[in-house]
Amino acid sequence: MGENYQFHDFGCAAFGTLKVKLSGAPGTVVTLEMGEVASGDRINQAPGGFRCYKSCQVTLDDRADNWYKFVIPPHTVPHYVKFTIPSPLDEEIACFRYAGVEGKCEVQEFRRREVYPRWDERDAEFHCSDEQLNRIWEFCKYSTKATAAFGIFIDGERERCPYEGDTYINQLGWFCCSADPEIPRRTIDFFMDHSTWPIEWHLVMPLIVRDYLYYTGDTASVSRWLPMLKERLLDKLVRADGLLAATEELKELIDWPPWERDGYESSGCSLVPNCYRYGALLAMAELTGEESYAVKAAQLKQVIREEMLKSHGFTDSPESSHQAQHSQFYPLFFHVAAPHEVDLSGCEIKCSVYGAQFLLDTLWSSGDAVQAVKLLKSDGLRSWQNMLNCGATITMEAWDDSLKENQDWNHAWGAAPANLIPRRLCGIRPTAPGFKTFTVDPQPAGIREFHLTVPTLHGKITVDYVDKEVTVDFPAGLTAEFRGRQYTEKFTGKI
Repeated sequence: MGENYQFHDFGCAAFGTLKVKLSGAPGTVVTLEMGEVASGDRINQAPGGFRCYKSCQVTLDDRADNWYKFVIPPHTVPHYVKFTIPSPLDEEIACFRYAGVEGKCEVQEFRRREVYPRWDERDAEFHCSDEQLNRIWEFCKYSTKATAAFGIFIDGERERCPYEGDTYINQLGWFCCSADPEIPRRTIDFFMDHSTWPIEWHLVMPLIVRDYLYYTGDTASVSRWLPMLKERLLDKLVRADGLLAATEELKELIDWPPWERDGYESSGCSLVPNCYRYGALLAMAELTGEESYAVKAAQLKQVIREEMLKSHGFTDSPESSHQAQHSQFYPLFFHVAAPHEVDLSGCEIKCSVYGAQFLLDTLWSSGDAVQAVKLLKSDGLRSWQNMLNCGATITMEAWDDSLKENQDWNHAWGAAPANLIPRRLCGIRPTAPGFKTFTVDPQPAGIREFHLTVPTLHGKITVDYVDKEVTVDFPAGLTAEFRGRQYTEKFTGKI
């Protein structure tokens, strides 16, 4: 390491800037470093992919305050990115956890200027009898906060670009941690003028807007977005048989990276995008009140089942006999399949961090909370514990560097537990616009006790669970639905 190297760990990664207070002989050249990955007590200078490592040199002089600024070079935008979000400051920022100084000088102080959104840590709280689950919650909650530094939901440091699929997960996590609608609204506004290439991410927009409405009650914004949402249904890509087909411009995503598709056999007209379209049509029926969308959805469901439900279950496409894991959880998630038609019992994670949102959500919604909690707490390669073991403090773009060489370590689409824990394990989900009514449906499996605080625009909902007894306190004017009964004030019940 050398005696002239000094190292500092800020404890967690954050988007921001760096300056260092140094003293030494004028004319001495000193190297400043920042990065996300450490090797022992030194910054890893070759972390690979888009894990951050940056350096610059400063020359010591006789300035009075001894502060030297790290000049971060402009962000390099990949050639395939059509649009990117600029730095929220009047200077460039980077995502880093560690700082280092190499040279003959004395380091008096490291100072990081962190960029975070408007955020109150007390708005959302979760702790339970399982410490591993507590760590995963804090990891994903912090990831939701840290990656909102740009004032809009971005996919990560590499592209700094909003994507609809990322936003579906990011927005749910945001609303489980903050009731402030500004960043979600700004992101949806962005999508009304910009769209990306995956078919599924055009179709996820009605779901994103529906969720936004349920958490905010902002009907004015929703009314403004509805004309543009109709275009996202991609009616022009529907074949004569009623199924949606891909084009050269709009391709099937299924999952990303491609090798996380569990061998999915994509034919350009396959199961997953059509399940998304079914969900999008139902969401539009909710948003508009127009029965025609529900009719189209019912017709599509019938065609999907006729073409892709075979004797051994749902297949990847009409021509295929293959059953990727995605062809099991997506039909269940979107209610194209009945629970008895799909068997996910004892399954492992065979999808990306993006697909895991839908896999775990489906396990809970279909009543297999035990398996959902098992996968949430897994310590295998495809797990949140693995990300923590690698040293990440913000969720990764992929489960492991070995699964995506160019990944970054600051991707909120990997933070699904930030919404799965409040919405599914603890069971608090809005059931009407503006959170006026909400369901209480805890499915903690083997978790003996937990405490949850969820923010809403009306105030905080608190849930305390001990040995199958749940107590829920919530603001006046809201209605809770629990075990077939409605409550308008604090109550206690058994599950």
